[in-house]
Amino acid sequence: MKILIVTYGSQGDIRPLVALGAGLVRAGHRVVFPADPAFRGLIERHGLDFAPLSGDIRAAAAGAEGRAMYRRGANPVNLTRALMAMARAHALDWGREFRAAAEGADAVLAAGLGFYTGLGLAQAVGALPVGVALQPMGPTAEFPPPLMTPRRLPSWANKGLHLALLALMWLAFRGPVNRVRREVLGLPPLGLAALFAEWPRRGWPLLHGYSRHLVPPPADWPDFIDITGFWTLDEAAAYAPPPALENFLAAGEPPVYVGFGSMAGYDPGETTALVLRALGGRRAVLARGWGGLDAADLPPGVFGLDEAPHDWLFPRMAAIVHHGGAGTTAAALRAGRPSVVVPFLGDQPFWADRLHRLGAAPPAVPRRRLTAEALAAAIRAAEAPAMRDRAAALGAAVRAEDGIGHAVRALERAVAARGR
Repeated sequence: MKILIVTYGSQGDIRPLVALGAGLVRAGHRVVFPADPAFRGLIERHGLDFAPLSGDIRAAAAGAEGRAMYRRGANPVNLTRALMAMARAHALDWGREFRAAAEGADAVLAAGLGFYTGLGLAQAVGALPVGVALQPMGPTAEFPPPLMTPRRLPSWANKGLHLALLALMWLAFRGPVNRVRREVLGLPPLGLAALFAEWPRRGWPLLHGYSRHLVPPPADWPDFIDITGFWTLDEAAAYAPPPALENFLAAGEPPVYVGFGSMAGYDPGETTALVLRALGGRRAVLARGWGGLDAADLPPGVFGLDEAPHDWLFPRMAAIVHHGGAGTTAAALRAGRPSVVVPFLGDQPFWADRLHRLGAAPPAVPRRRLTAEALAAAIRAAEAPAMRDRAAALGAAVRAEDGIGHAVRALERAVAARGR
């Protein structure tokens, strides 16, 4: 089979889909992944075909709209506003680039910002549309949407908010999406009612790349919605750590990891000073990420890191301080280490809440309310024996899952059934 992956985003959006694509390649399939040029090495290293997309996701994150998005926080309206700016700027270019890569595809895996475009591409080339998500996207009465602040609500309100958020996202993106459908794909415009009706009627697969130990399948989800387990890259065996990092880790007790990935929008010097006060002399590894932390001129006992595979690094840590992105949450869970989550936006408060409910993290410390005192208290809570033991038990359960294998088999069955 030829499979096209359609999405656009940062490391947290791309890496799980590269892991899934690598699993498909190992199963004998060809996978094409158009993406920001910054991810070419990652994609090709794992055997996927790369195609460049216009734009620069890192520059967009560092720009005025991106910085404002991080500062405004988790409100889905704020997130949609920032994503819309990117979609308006690149919709037609992305549509043409994805269309060229889609020729001959048997299935189109559509995720995140690429979901609606992926549906149109599949229709245009006669492929099977497959929704892929890193957070719960099927409407349910059991909990609110993951892009909203976690809270307890009546079941009718939960389901209504899921449907309302899907409608909001569609209304925000329908202009660029329908322009691509008309001008690039030669398809009629798509309406909200048709979108809501078509997916359940067709029973197209919707695969969720996270663990059911973290979010159990809601009882009201239909059979075509599947939770497969995490999609993670196994890079530890091939990683050769720099001698300075190896020497640091060997020189004392396991350190605390602190890193906020692609999150930005705050002064890195001020954030780093706050983190160092919170650490209170603890050994630590500070990961620069996309500029959220300043890893230069650090005190003894704190190591500044450019990058290292999470599956190699996290098991060597005492606790993981992170932003709560889906990919980093998965890596911390798989490592069996407690988390301290500092959510910025999007689904990050949702994952922070799930980790806390499971006993693998203290309550979240939202970035807008982050202080050295609050972070220090959260790190102390994560160091408690009961939380360490609970995180270790969850790690063993999550590592026993085969999320990639599950997803590959589900996709193969769906394409075969459609052929019949």
